[in-house]
Amino acid sequence: MDLLSALHSFVRVAATGSFSAVSRETGVSQPTISRHIALLEAHYGTTLFARTTRSLMMTEDGRSLLPHAYEVLEILETAETVLGRRRASVSGLVRLGVTTAFGLYLTRRLGELLERHPDLSVEIVMRDSFGDLVEEGLDLAVRVGEIAEGSLIARKLGVVRKWLVVSPDCLKRCGTPEHPRDLPEYPAIVYNYGGGRNDWHFYREEEESVIAPSTVFRANSSEAVFYAVSASIGIGLLPEFLVREAVEEGKLVRLFADWNIPSLPFYAVHTGPRTLPLRTRTVLDFLIEVSSDVLRETPKS
Repeated sequence: MDLLSALHSFVRVAATGSFSAVSRETGVSQPTISRHIALLEAHYGTTLFARTTRSLMMTEDGRSLLPHAYEVLEILETAETVLGRRRASVSGLVRLGVTTAFGLYLTRRLGELLERHPDLSVEIVMRDSFGDLVEEGLDLAVRVGEIAEGSLIARKLGVVRKWLVVSPDCLKRCGTPEHPRDLPEYPAIVYNYGGGRNDWHFYREEEESVIAPSTVFRANSSEAVFYAVSASIGIGLLPEFLVREAVEEGKLVRLFADWNIPSLPFYAVHTGPRTLPLRTRTVLDFLIEVSSDVLRETPKS
């Protein structure tokens, strides 16, 4: 048993808060993980985790050691890369959590990644909200909106711009709104992500308009909202990348293109360490590549 293996177990236990979670993640037995921590505690002459039957809390000395442990492991990883000791091929399984709309687009591009790396395997979990990455067994996940969890390491992929869209048939039936303040008179399809109020915000130059839409249908899936709008049920506010093609083909009409609508940051997140395994880093690089395309801004006509 060596200190480097023990340090690796230490940073993963610190990130997950569980010996058993690290055991499942690494394939190393739980007693071995416990011995790794005991070795460090004996080596440094201190207690790194306060243990009870129900919880595991890092001590002050543990928190002091953590950044140094990360630094040691990152230096080792860099040295292995420089000296060419890392395996040349990318292999293994990466579990990736993605929002439904982005996941469907990503799936169409996934063949590019797997063709480059035949020994790589990717499992995609699609839904519009995720809980704890470790509990869900995810190596990476994408998140829309600001990241509140301080334990997550985030890489910004871009921003999600939103368009207000409607079908041509709905416009014929309801007429065309001339100003955002007219929208309460129109049936609205609302993407109810995360609960709370669903006001629509519009602004240009010195003018701002905040609208409480007249909701006739709401869903926690952007895909469901897209299909409802396409079925002429009402007007919807959706990610640009989800509706761009339908607007270009004339299946949907973009409203108020001369107004700005607040966008949301789009991140890839993981629990650490900062230096990822090669297979996970490869998938993250592909996410960056795909995001630069799917999140591109369409010039205003």
